Amino acid sequence: MRTSAFARSAAALLIVGMLMVAGCAPKSAEQTEEPAATDKITAAPIKIGTLATQDSLPLWVAEEKGYFTEAGLASVEIVPFQSAMELQTAFGAGAIDAMMTDIMVSANLSASGTKVVLPMIMLGATKEQGRFAIVGAPGQKFASMNDLKGVPVGTASLTITEYVLDKLMEEAGVAATDVKKEEVDKVPVRFQLLMSGKLKAASLPEPFVSLAEKQGAKIVPGGDDTQGQSNISQSVLAVNREFTGTDEGAASVDAVLAAWDKAVADINADPGSFRSTLVSKARLPEPLATDFAVSTYPTASAPTQEQVQVVLDWMKAKGYLKAEVVPADLLP
Repeated sequence: MRTSAFARSAAALLIVGMLMVAGCAPKSAEQTEEPAATDKITAAPIKIGTLATQDSLPLWVAEEKGYFTEAGLASVEIVPFQSAMELQTAFGAGAIDAMMTDIMVSANLSASGTKVVLPMIMLGATKEQGRFAIVGAPGQKFASMNDLKGVPVGTASLTITEYVLDKLMEEAGVAATDVKKEEVDKVPVRFQLLMSGKLKAASLPEPFVSLAEKQGAKIVPGGDDTQGQSNISQSVLAVNREFTGTDEGAASVDAVLAAWDKAVADINADPGSFRSTLVSKARLPEPLATDFAVSTYPTASAPTQEQVQVVLDWMKAKGYLKAEVVPADLLP
């Protein structure tokens, strides 16, 4: 009986030992393989500054339709500003992370030490998008841009309206020395001076171009940049490079671009159905509320090197850049 009990005990110990050895044995490659980590980067909250212009319509539509949330943005704030100067000041101070602006402003910020990146054109990927024009005052009869030689045209230095004026005059063959300018910083004031006849002509953006036409002013033949020889004007989304320098910030910008594309698809399918949003957000004047032509918009894509370079060349020729800026400083 003792021998049998001992044998049974020894056998049990042997089995336990074998199990322990098996447990300590190295696992095969298949056994040791763990599922890959799938930590998802959380998009950072983002604040985007805008002006009350048509350029930002897809942002407002994306906000209305919840496309930012769908794209993974827990927090996005579209902050309206009353003037371009206020917008740029807020961006430079870090109060907002991104803004609707143009290549000129972006290059100037970069030259001044605030590094920016331009992940997309908001309006102006083609020349038909986003109209700027040289408008003659009611009663003025300009047959062509050549008739503006020596005539003071209302505009503002280091702005897209000055750039458009110079480029359209250049396309018309007018020498730079024959282009005269009347400095009027604020577009609404410029518009009023034009309509009262105190300015014979002015360089204006939409919706002021359409409003001027409704009230008796005429676009100077050859002075509409949507009908020019080349694609002159673009508005862009500018983002602080410090913001995009983090994984969370980069994820946030990617989400904004994805939401933008969804909104653009909706708008381009039926632009007129979004007129009420544009009227409300861009504060279109009453005469334009029912028939202002809603633009189509480009899907998210950065400006080309050529589009940036031509603006930089113009700025350098004007002495507007405080430091060297090349396209790579602004492009993703």
